[in-house]
Amino acid sequence: MVAKLSAAKLMTVVRVPWHAFLLVVAGLLSGCAGVGLVEDRDYLRIDPPQAVASGNQIEVIEFFWYGCPHCADMHPRLKAWRQRQPSDVGLRYQPVATRERWEGGARVHYALEALGRAGQLADALFEATQLDGLDLNDEAALFDWAERQGLNRQEFIDACRSPTVQRQVEEARAIGERYQVNGVPTLVVDGKYLTSNAYTGSAQDTLAVLDRLVQRARAERAR
Repeated sequence: MVAKLSAAKLMTVVRVPWHAFLLVVAGLLSGCAGVGLVEDRDYLRIDPPQAVASGNQIEVIEFFWYGCPHCADMHPRLKAWRQRQPSDVGLRYQPVATRERWEGGARVHYALEALGRAGQLADALFEATQLDGLDLNDEAALFDWAERQGLNRQEFIDACRSPTVQRQVEEARAIGERYQVNGVPTLVVDGKYLTSNAYTGSAQDTLAVLDRLVQRARAERAR
């Protein structure tokens, strides 16, 4: 019978203050958030946990490479996922550079960020790599592509070769190693939990696990 009572009626019956009631609810959510998830099967626990830069938001990081077909498949799915999230969830795109052939993708990402065009041209860049065979480590081809997107060729060249972008590429390499990223796309929740298609088997299942990990992180923050 108690299970059928509303939250307000339940509070009236047991006569507990709001803050105590919320703590009870947070505890229940924490217990439910992990149900069905198996560590080392669905996700990996990052050890040691990494600091988050999102403040009060639950931090979700996608580690990706524009030349990866699985990242290209995940990109529109993750954009749609982001639109469904409440304001306490933040998503950050993090290019990887832990392998030499990934460095060109990180460089172009940071160059586009410097020019304020990374968000606008992400779809076009995925299309160029996956459908047109654009080699992100071929500077001449990359500069031609940028010019076709309406960018000033010389400004893009200068951004790609700038000390700031080079430093960001080096930082991306270190970040990938720190988060134990071995493949892409990889998703990390609140610096603690890592999941990917390699664990779940598909992009759809990865996003389902991501939802559960976000729930877990939310419950942990509530405590």
